[in-house]
Amino acid sequence: MNVTIEHPFCPYCSEVTNLYFRIINTLLFSKDENELRTSMESLKKETRLDEYFTFGYGAHHLWICKRKPSDKNKICAITTDSLH
Repeated sequence: MNVTIEHPFCPYCSEVTNLYFRIINTLLFSKDENELRTSMESLKKETRLDEYFTFGYGAHHLWICKRKPSDKNKICAITTDSLH
């Protein structure tokens, strides 16, 4: 799997920064798609991932977007991580 970070990350609090690096480590250390999916679900359960980020899966990639700090219902297209 290849990891591509398409946009810069803009940290605005330490919790988001720590969570971002946990996401990156999850992406880098997953051996295959099944492990990645399982690890992302574990991360979602163990942390406040849904409060700061949203993610989903395409045909051949995982996308991750940061939620706006001012309105968690809106999404910034700042952070997109793709796996091909």
